[in-house]
Amino acid sequence: MSGCHLLVIAIVFLWLQGCAPKVQVSYIPQQKRSLGTEKPLAGKENVLVLKRHYEKWRGTPYIDGGMSASGIDCSGFTVLAYRDLFGVALPRTAGEQAESGREVARASLRTGDLVFFNTMRNAFSHVGIYLGDNQFVHAPRSGGRVRVEDLRDGYWTKRFNGARRVKLD
Repeated sequence: MSGCHLLVIAIVFLWLQGCAPKVQVSYIPQQKRSLGTEKPLAGKENVLVLKRHYEKWRGTPYIDGGMSASGIDCSGFTVLAYRDLFGVALPRTAGEQAESGREVARASLRTGDLVFFNTMRNAFSHVGIYLGDNQFVHAPRSGGRVRVEDLRDGYWTKRFNGARRVKLD
């Protein structure tokens, strides 16, 4: 394989690793994805709420700029989760979300914290929601479906770029 082919493959691979850093989206919900009367909860109850939300989205395909059951991106997933579960409006992009709330050390992560990764050679190019026990839920471009992964996985450990705690009150 020529050097040119390898370069093209490397560029495509790097492009596929993150989610959209900046996308303008006009979203009109086709169906409401609400869990009814659930309000912000604390501790272990948040895990259950977030896991039920994940079950609604599990396997949803990745679509750049998506915010519906037909496709979603990482920051769209976090926007809808915080809106539907906690009544909190997050900015639309991962980079903008990284400026929300307050910074949290990795050792101090709590369920519901936003976790950020550098997946596209720029800071805060990917975001997920921490579930506890080193698990986070996200909508990755690579692999293309909403899923839960482990922060200790080598790929995510190398790319971890910080966390934020958004006030839920």
